Amino acid sequence: IINPIGLGIGMALGFALGAIPIPLPGGNTFTLGAGMGCLVLGLVLGRIGRIGPVSTTLPFTATAVISELGLLLFIAQAGTRAGGQILTAFASGQWLAILVLGAVITTTVALAVYVFQRKVMGSGGTALSGFLAGAQTQPALLAYANDRMDHDFRVSSGYTTAYPTAMITKILVASVLGLLA
Repeated sequence: IINPIGLGIGMALGFALGAIPIPLPGGNTFTLGAGMGCLVLGLVLGRIGRIGPVSTTLPFTATAVISELGLLLFIAQAGTRAGGQILTAFASGQWLAILVLGAVITTTVALAVYVFQRKVMGSGGTALSGFLAGAQTQPALLAYANDRMDHDFRVSSGYTTAYPTAMITKILVASVLGLLA
C-alpha cells in the first residue's frame, strides 16, 4: 500500500530541493530541477525508511507498477518530442555527423562501463545490463534488459546503483557547459 502522505510530502520537498539555486564560480547559479530534486530526496528518504508514523519507502510491487508506468510515459513523450524535430535534423544535413558522434560516444561509454564493471568489479551479466542502462540514464535500455532477463531484480538493482550518480553528473556537466557557451 502506498502511503500518500509520505509520497506527497516527499515529492513536494523534492520539488523544493530542485528549485534551490546552487552557486557556481563566477556568480552564476543552476538548479537541480524537479526530477533531480525528487531523485536526491528519494534516495535520502529511502535510506531513512520512516519518520515517526510516516513511511518514506514504497513497497516493491507499488514501485514496480509506478516505474513501469513512468517508463512507458517517458518513452512515449521522448518519442513524440523527437519525432517533431527529426525532419529538421535531416534537412540540416548534419544528421550523419550527429548519428556517428552519438554512436561513438554511446559505444565508448558502454565499453568503458562493461570493462570496469566486469573486470574490476566482477559484476555478472544480468546486473551489468541494468548498470549499463543506469550509467547511460537510458530507460529504454532498462526496459529492453528487463524484457530480456524476464524482469530479474538484479537488472533493476544494477540500474538503481548507477542511475543517480550518472544523472547528477550529467546535470552538473550540462550546467557547466551551458555556462561556457
